[in-house]
Amino acid sequence: MTRLGEGLDAGGTIAPAAAARTAAAVEEFAALAAAAGAPETEVVGTYAVRAAHNPEELFRRLDRPVRVLTGEEEARLGFRGAVAGLAVARTGSHVIVVDIGGGSVELTHGTPRNIRESHTLPLGCAILTRQFLAHDPPLADEVDALRAHLARSLAPVVTRLRRRRARVVGVGGTITTLAALDQRLAPYDPDRVHGYRLKTSAVRGLTEGLLAEPLAIRRRRPGLQPERADIIGAGALVLDHLLLALGVRWLVVSEADLLWGLVLAL
Repeated sequence: MTRLGEGLDAGGTIAPAAAARTAAAVEEFAALAAAAGAPETEVVGTYAVRAAHNPEELFRRLDRPVRVLTGEEEARLGFRGAVAGLAVARTGSHVIVVDIGGGSVELTHGTPRNIRESHTLPLGCAILTRQFLAHDPPLADEVDALRAHLARSLAPVVTRLRRRRARVVGVGGTITTLAALDQRLAPYDPDRVHGYRLKTSAVRGLTEGLLAEPLAIRRRRPGLQPERADIIGAGALVLDHLLLALGVRWLVVSEADLLWGLVLAL
């Protein structure tokens, strides 16, 4: 976790330290891919690169081109990867894929063969934590303000999506972490996360617990990466709101997401 978008909402710029961390991670992954025999490597940027006024802060540190995805491309590729990874066989089945990232949330609806609509909203867990949850643990007023913000921001999209009788699939670090927390997985086991049915009631319980705990205690929870502990509460609150607003009892968690979609596109 390199936190490329750290502080992005405050000044609209990528910080040099965040760019350096991210570039180092990209080059390490590219070297591993080359060592494994990959004939080519594609580097893509998502919300932080898309939203920043100074993406060159990252680009100049990389000895390779970067393809910056639009919000719609990011949502559609994530949808394609999740559907393929879960082997949703019935071509007429309706699916809503939810991806809660650090900077944005993607909501995509369609069938395995036809994406109907996609939405990208600046409601990522890192941004929301910085904007609303200033105290440790968050104050009740802060949580209430964030809930109200989510209700206003998500209402138009959720109203459209709720009309569909669709399976809800969740991807991305926030949702896979909540699945690991629900199972108390230590160490993390992707085989037990992929395909896991995460109940709406469990998300509500986890959300309330995470927002009530000091960071030091949160970091010791089985299934939670310590470096994600400061932002997981906001991410859990986003998912809690979405599941309740969509009126579903559970979602299926997928380890396959944007990266799978990119490989399939290649």
